[in-house]
Parts: sequence; structure tokens; C-alpha cells
Amino acid sequence: MDKMRTRSCVLPLFMLAILIVLPVLLSAGTAEAGAKQRPSVSFPHEMHFDLAEDCLSCHHDYQDGENALDEDLLSETEPEEVMTLNSMHREDLSAVACASCHGGEKAKSDPMDAFHGQCISCHEAEKSGPVMCGECHVKAD
Repeated sequence: MDKMRTRSCVLPLFMLAILIVLPVLLSAGTAEAGAKQRPSVSFPHEMHFDLAEDCLSCHHDYQDGENALDEDLLSETEPEEVMTLNSMHREDLSAVACASCHGGEKAKSDPMDAFHGQCISCHEAEKSGPVMCGECHVKAD
């Protein structure tokens, strides 16, 4: 009887072990796979000047549920300047740059999640603008 009970427990325990170990084994290669697979986004900043209510529509520093960002801290870009969002280096950014908050250990989200959330949610709300990956992440010819 004990042998029978032992045998009937082996399969479920084996399946449980697979369910625990398999995700660990599959994620072992994600460090290399985690590299960006899509090109950087060319962001037409000037076009958004005309579409957004003001700079604080996109740029924010929420404190107690309110956007407390001082708009005067934002540096101006040249009207024709196209920003390449994914390729910005942290040391080149101002204190109010996205990566100054959306990066590091204390961040609520990383820069990629922040851009995706900000851009896609606005495009969906306005029913205008790209929302699919390949519409923003366009491969250069």
C-alpha cells in the first residue's frame, strides 16, 4: 500500500518540479535576448507642440497626485529637431528628463514602459497617432 501511495505521488511531484524549474531554465538566455530588438523611435517633438495643450501634457513630475513640474526647467529644442528616444544617454539628460525618474532602482517604471504608457495611451485617447510597434519603431532603409 505504501509503495502504491509513493508511486501515485511521484508523477504530481515530478510535474510540479518541471513547472518550477522550466521557467528558470527558459529565462536563462533572456540577458542576451533582452537586448533591444526594435530600432529607436524618432520623436517629432515640434509636431507635438501643436497637438498638446502645453508642455506639461507630456512632461510630468507627479507629487501628491498633481503635476508639480516647473515648465521653466524644460529645455527648448530646435523646431526641426527630431529626438531619438531610446538612444539618449543618461549623463546627457537634464534633471527633468524622463530617464532621471524612469530608471534606476527607485523608479516606478523604466523608460521604455514610461514612453509606451505615455505615448500609446495618448494616441488611443485622441484616436490619432501610432499604437502598433512597427509604426513608431521604423527600421531605417
